[in-house]
Amino acid sequence: MYSEIRRGFFSALPLMMGFIPLGIILGAQASQVGISTLGSYLLPALNLAGGSEFAALGLWQAVPPVIMIVITTFLINSRHIIMGAALAPYIRQESGLRIMLTYFLMCDETWSLAFQDIQRRMDNKQSPFSFHYYLGVGLSLWLNWSFSALCGSLLGRFLGDLSLWGFAMALPATFIGLSIGLRPRKDMLLYIPIAISFILSGGCAALFDAKYAVGCGAIGGLVGAYFVQIYKEKHGIAATTLPGVPVESAANASPETETRAVKTASTESEHPTPVGK
Repeated sequence: MYSEIRRGFFSALPLMMGFIPLGIILGAQASQVGISTLGSYLLPALNLAGGSEFAALGLWQAVPPVIMIVITTFLINSRHIIMGAALAPYIRQESGLRIMLTYFLMCDETWSLAFQDIQRRMDNKQSPFSFHYYLGVGLSLWLNWSFSALCGSLLGRFLGDLSLWGFAMALPATFIGLSIGLRPRKDMLLYIPIAISFILSGGCAALFDAKYAVGCGAIGGLVGAYFVQIYKEKHGIAATTLPGVPVESAANASPETETRAVKTASTESEHPTPVGK
């Protein structure tokens, strides 16, 4: 258990370096709109979703603020619906408390590292999901994010808007690294929905409103993935990527189970059951 938590911590360590400047900017901006130091800490501690938190601060003084914040943050966090659905099949064997904790700690970075680990474990014939590895990743990022925001709130009261210092470049750099880690390595057809999502989200941000770019890209990627799956089924192309619903495969079967299955099949072929019995 502790070795898996430690492994998760070291996996998250490079991302934590990117979380620190972003968390400091978040806390500083929270202090600039009148949020207390405690509120600046609770904002990321109770809601692990950086994009929506920045959007909420931008709308903090809007009229009416609550309605605008709810609608905007829902649009930005709509990707979590897809992320949660993709993760659900791998955690269905966990207890209810573990499932709630898993989803509480789920963010883009946690989800990305979890799926990279799921792929590695499946390649090594292990059970796909390691809760304690996920816990090590999630708790590390959560503590890092909230504590950085707390420090940013304290600094922002003296130094002003820290975003002018160029810290914000850590956000695109983090997501570029995550995208490279999750890139398809075997199934080249999966680059089609990725390209569709990239084009639609970028076009929406450039031509319309950046608030709708995430939802537009997610919908486009889903539609593209749907047609790619239809094409693969029509042409008999086997799936080479992470399945949506993990099947009980040889990775989870013991040698004794496989041996019994082979013997049973052999016996049935030598002594078929007569029709009518």
